[in-house]
Amino acid sequence: MINARDGQKFPVLGYTRPVKHVLLVVAVLTVVCVLPASARDLDVVDYDIEVALDVENHTLDATQTVRWRNTTRVPAPEIWFHLYLNAFASSESTFMRELARDPLGVSRTLDGGWGWTRLTRMALPDGTDLMPGLRFERPDDGNENDFTVARVVLPRQVFPGESISIDLEFEAGLPRVVARTGFSGDFHMVAQWFPKIGVFEGEAGWNCHQFHAASEFFADFGDYRVRMTIPRGWVIGATGEQISREPVGTGDVVEFHARAVHDFVWTTAPPKLMAVSEVDFDPGRHVPMVWLERAGELLDLGAADLELPPMTIRFLVPQSQGLLIPRMMRATRLAVAWFGLYFGPYPHAQLTVVSPPPGAKGAGGMEYPTLITTGASRLDASPVFSWRKNIETVTVHEVGHQYFQGMLASNEFEAAWLDEGLTSWAENRCVSDMVTDGLIPEIRFARIWGMERAWAGFEDLPVKMDRPNWEQRRLVDAFFASYAKPALAMRTLEGLSGEDRLLKAMRAYVADHRDGHPTGHDFQASLERSLGEDLDWFFDAVIRGDRRPDWAVLAVRHDEIESAHGMVWDDGEWKVGDDEEDSGSKKDGLWRVAVEIGRRGDLVGPVEVELLWADDRRERRTWDSRDRWVRWTVESQVRLRQVVVDPDGDWVLETRRVDNYWRDESADPHALWWLDGAFSLVGFLAVPWS
Repeated sequence: MINARDGQKFPVLGYTRPVKHVLLVVAVLTVVCVLPASARDLDVVDYDIEVALDVENHTLDATQTVRWRNTTRVPAPEIWFHLYLNAFASSESTFMRELARDPLGVSRTLDGGWGWTRLTRMALPDGTDLMPGLRFERPDDGNENDFTVARVVLPRQVFPGESISIDLEFEAGLPRVVARTGFSGDFHMVAQWFPKIGVFEGEAGWNCHQFHAASEFFADFGDYRVRMTIPRGWVIGATGEQISREPVGTGDVVEFHARAVHDFVWTTAPPKLMAVSEVDFDPGRHVPMVWLERAGELLDLGAADLELPPMTIRFLVPQSQGLLIPRMMRATRLAVAWFGLYFGPYPHAQLTVVSPPPGAKGAGGMEYPTLITTGASRLDASPVFSWRKNIETVTVHEVGHQYFQGMLASNEFEAAWLDEGLTSWAENRCVSDMVTDGLIPEIRFARIWGMERAWAGFEDLPVKMDRPNWEQRRLVDAFFASYAKPALAMRTLEGLSGEDRLLKAMRAYVADHRDGHPTGHDFQASLERSLGEDLDWFFDAVIRGDRRPDWAVLAVRHDEIESAHGMVWDDGEWKVGDDEEDSGSKKDGLWRVAVEIGRRGDLVGPVEVELLWADDRRERRTWDSRDRWVRWTVESQVRLRQVVVDPDGDWVLETRRVDNYWRDESADPHALWWLDGAFSLVGFLAVPWS
């Protein structure tokens, strides 16, 4: 099999072995060509595109040849395409309707800067016209005003193992910057811009959803060869690596190649607006030694196993943000180092980082293979503003997507949490290490997990993560289900299973499903193999369900134990006790302590309870919480001073923690004892359990 990622191919050309060996190789290749490709096939769809940008009208004029290979066991009688820019064609598209009706959304007119795509030609290489068989589809909501999905019926089926090439010509208009793409002045972010083939899933048909306000993308891997005509001297950044740049007429034709990726994006602007900086990532200089040692301990790997390759990092940054470039470089290098240590080496030779200029904020904070957009402003160089972690947070998050979105490429339409949620969890871990190890001295405000916990605390109804985002009640619920809740779920699983065990499991997950489009069930199965545990209870409750954890200390009672009085059983009969006259006296210093713990939430899972006694002795117990409550009765010579449910804060999904605490006021009467519990309600204040 051809390994497109490593560039290794069967040595057919120039083969000098005997003829029978050649015939054997040909036979093997024939079998490979007709059998369905594996889940790791990186050569499903290839694009060859030529596009010219009209910077005055913000339009594209392009030709495209796309080759698609049927890697399933089922013939394909048609091909489906995404036409994403049509999401911005009118206020009645599905994207715009969903954006406008949400309480946090706004009714957008784009000030006349609408986006659109129009196919003008679609044909086979032999000239067969496919345009008569082109139809628009609305598989998700039936909205007749949505034109983001189209299908074309083929003159004959594409059988398993076969390929088909289609020649297209199209025109497109970029919208004013909105949702990852568009123009702002002379800045152009050209994203989701070309007719893009959906994913054929055999008997299940084509996975080709409409463009929704709260969903992202899903596509097969392939190679891209794109030639862009832009104004003379303008800077450009794109997926992959630049191959050539030649002056043609009044412009420049710039060619980029990208291999084994599932999308292609580019951006261009005049040099007076955007500056270009290029730096190297040298593992010997840019991987902190403390991180290398810690990763080795947690993952139980040697330095050789954690070795990372050098690479190039290219920055396109507004001239107004020049003072921030060193900080952006440092954040990107650290992010590349951290993700490389814990999830394996970055698979490409170059990463491009784009910080959009003022007025183009909507293009920031987005991930594409080998290219990310971040975001900053000149204020971030000023005191107070510079103390925040905004630059590092968005940079780390988007670099993390190079793994969970770029390398694994799960279906973001149907299970956004597998990308956004896992990335958010890893982002918090990475930023926490940056701050803890003093690698970003500017940061003075860095409440890790605070925003996610606050968000969870304000959700009025339970939210189910494992469902398409457009089926959520509100956009804010979709974002919570994709980002915050899965991040909290992963942090909870980390606390329950152990930091080192979960990190090993996550590294194995990335390695096992690299380039494989894993599903939620694949993710669970991978974790179960690594952890050696059945996780149905957790995934059914937290991922596929909407149950909430909520435990409480219901009551604590101290009773001084009195001496027994009354009859005693002696030698087979009841007798009057010898010390009846002393009956009712107290046993010196002996207490019967009853502790009641309850489950107020509907999530059943193991939770630790810590008992702190007056003699400073600490006792830990684990309760399975299957019943609604449990009572523990203990005889002790000292009173109980404190009870804490989930003392280590492993269950970060639990946001109502004020009732997780009990303290003996007579033993510890300081006036502010209740502050820990009160702070736990809001989640973004520093308390020991977070």
